[in-house]
Amino acid sequence: MHVGAGVWFLFACSVLPVDSGGSEAVLDLPGHSECLPAGEEMTAEVCVAVVEEAGRYPTVSEDKSGLDTPPDDPRADDPELAWLTSEVNRCACRCCHTASWGGAGVYFWDLEFRPVWTDSASLWSLGVFAGLTEETEQTLPTEDIERVRAWLERERERRGGEEEYE
Repeated sequence: MHVGAGVWFLFACSVLPVDSGGSEAVLDLPGHSECLPAGEEMTAEVCVAVVEEAGRYPTVSEDKSGLDTPPDDPRADDPELAWLTSEVNRCACRCCHTASWGGAGVYFWDLEFRPVWTDSASLWSLGVFAGLTEETEQTLPTEDIERVRAWLERERERRGGEEEYE
């Protein structure tokens, strides 16, 4: 798939050839469960290519928190949510979970859902995200899964603390 600027992407965890002005170079980009180094983000160009290559239909998100969230929700300024969001943004999962890029994963959670993107996820989806279910291939590939789980436990309590992840 050609995405401009002489770059060609063929996803599904494969080696990706890049046109480098006449010589054939090879660029190995992250696959489904891979992430870039901390502080980096998957670009819109790469993510759009991932979504197009997947060939699935876009979906829509909705509030799955079960709570009335104010538009000026103070969680939007939470440093732990900012850290969690930065972890997601450096990973390939960002691509299919961003509504403006047409991702099919938006149904489960959407990084563009406002005021706080995690309200678009059910507790089950957040449990998958934190590696607390059998769907381990969908766990956020982070080096600090315990920090994700601590955040998730606070979110579960905010939602009433009764629902389980599985």
